[in-house]
Amino acid sequence: MSHSGTHLTLLIAAACSACSSSNSFAGAEPATGSHADTGAPTVQVGCAGQTDADAYVAGMKKTGESGRYSFELVSSMPAPPALDDNTFVLKVRGSDGLSLNGELGVALDMPQHGHPSPAAPAIRFDEHAQAFSLDPMDLFMVGLWRITFTFRPGTSADGAAGEASTTNAADVAVFRFCIE
Repeated sequence: MSHSGTHLTLLIAAACSACSSSNSFAGAEPATGSHADTGAPTVQVGCAGQTDADAYVAGMKKTGESGRYSFELVSSMPAPPALDDNTFVLKVRGSDGLSLNGELGVALDMPQHGHPSPAAPAIRFDEHAQAFSLDPMDLFMVGLWRITFTFRPGTSADGAAGEASTTNAADVAVFRFCIE
């Protein structure tokens, strides 16, 4: 193999292993054993030792960072959230406890790996359930996932302003789940 071919092979190997299950990311727990070729200890990326993850419970709630709204994860299918595609149902409530419609955004990323999910889910508001459905939530790797919801209130179908819509103030809530 030529010298440039060797470099290309090494670059491809490095790229392919960047998010494999045996990387030495900060916060990862060492597994027993060693790499056969180097003798270096192996490091397993996953949820072992993870202390900042949320324990999933249907109906779990988080208050937004600004305190304007509460975010209720009504359900996850499958429950708890699992590897690959998931469907979330989320309600956003005002200070009066009523569900709100508006603009909901979501960002899915793996903070220890430094990358997002490859695709954003479709977000639909169900008027009857007064809840947002997000599908598919592509949690394609094991490890800690940070799911950041951003909500900005809208106007109801009859043109009446929703709570805080005069200021159109946004709020953010973050859920963290370990996917095994």
